[in-house]
This record gives sequence, C-alpha cells and structure tokens, in this order.
Amino acid sequence: MRQIVIKPRRGFRVPVEAERISPDVFAPLSIEEIRSLQVWEGNRKVTLSDLFEISGESEPAPPEETVISLSGDFSGVKRIGENMTCGKIAVAGDVGMHAGNGMAGGEILIEGNAGGWLGREMRGGKIAVLGDAGDYVGAGYRGESCGMRGGEIRIEGSAGDYLGEHLCGGTITVVGDAGDFPGIANRGGTIVIGGDAHLPGAEMASGTITVRGRARVLPSFQRLETVEIDGLRFDKFLGDLVDGGKGELYAASVEEG
Repeated sequence: MRQIVIKPRRGFRVPVEAERISPDVFAPLSIEEIRSLQVWEGNRKVTLSDLFEISGESEPAPPEETVISLSGDFSGVKRIGENMTCGKIAVAGDVGMHAGNGMAGGEILIEGNAGGWLGREMRGGKIAVLGDAGDYVGAGYRGESCGMRGGEIRIEGSAGDYLGEHLCGGTITVVGDAGDFPGIANRGGTIVIGGDAHLPGAEMASGTITVRGRARVLPSFQRLETVEIDGLRFDKFLGDLVDGGKGELYAASVEEG
C-alpha cells in the first residue's frame, strides 16, 4: 500500500481548488511529479509544493493501493477527492467545500468537520465524517436534476440545511440533527437522521427519510400508520402529495402546528 502524506505549509486566506488531491491522479506519479501538480489559490496558479509539504513513497502504485493522508487544517481547501474511483483519503482535521464531488468509489475519512456540498452528485464509494458537515450534503449542483446517485455518507455529528437535495440514490446517515428541508425534491435513496429535522421531504417524489428525533412535518404529507423500527415507534407518512409523491417519511416524534 502506497501512502502519501500532505501537510499545509501555512493557513489559507483565500480558497484553494485542490481537485488534483485524489488517488486516481496521484497513483501513476512520482512524489516529485505530485509536488509539481498545479492548483488554483484564489486567482493564482501555484504548485502543490508551494502550498503543502508532501512526503511518502516515490514509486507509482495502482490507485486502489494509494492512501493519501492529510494532516492539519484543510478547511480552506476545496474539492478534495473529486471524481475519485478508488483508494482512500484520510483527513486528520477539517476539510473545505465540495469534498468528494462526483465520487464513484473508494473511501474518504474526515476526522474533523466538512464544509458544504460534501459528496455532491456522488455515485459510489463511502464518506465518513466524525464531526459536523455543512449545507447541501449529497446534493445536486444548481440546475442538476439529481444529486447523489449512489454510495454512502455517514456524519457522526450534525448536518446543515438541504441535506440530500435531489437525492436519486445511495444512503445518507446523520447521527445528530439536520437543518431545514432535508431530502427536499428527492427522487430516491435513503436518509436517516438520528436527531431532529425541520420540514423533511418537501417536494419529494420517492425515497425514504427516517427521523429518529423530532420532526416538523408538512401538511401535504398523509399520515398512514404507526410502525416499529429497531424497537422505536414511528409515525409513517406518504408524500409530498403536492408533488404527486410516493416517498416514505418516518418520524419518531412529530411537532404539531
């Protein structure tokens, strides 16, 4: 297994677009070639070695045998692991927006917090966040009819607004709370929220949302029955009926009014 370690040389006052940090990109390259890869810091094109200390085994290896370890504060670094198909990225800290964009395989482990748009339009693979995540986790970018299409995202903390917007497949699990409108405009997939959520499933046509805490449910959902899941009782709803929806929403506690 080839391991490559990356550490920031300094803090970043403007965002860094680092879609080149990916096992697929690094795998066929030597360490010197990796250091010479170009990225954007704001409106300035620089090399990875201008911004980061990079060390590890020099010899190329298959992408599925490539592990990239990020150590330090990467909260100002965007698009880490974009379009990766295999391998692993392990982050001992926070990451910026758009981590795992279009990811099709492999694994990203984030020990800290993740910025917005985590796993945007993800197609496969696994993302795990031990802290919190921002808005639009697993969502589709502006104008896209589908966000996440496959794979798994698990957030041990809480998530922001519009979790899984336009979800078409895959599974998103949030152990803590979610913000406003999780699962909005869903067309498939599964969302599980361990805490509370506000107005889940607005405009959803299909898919499943489970809220194990308290949920404010839109009046356009039809309450069907009470069911038991993993020893807990949930109210089961069908909706969103204004969108002709047949999505399933399960809420352990429903906020009235």
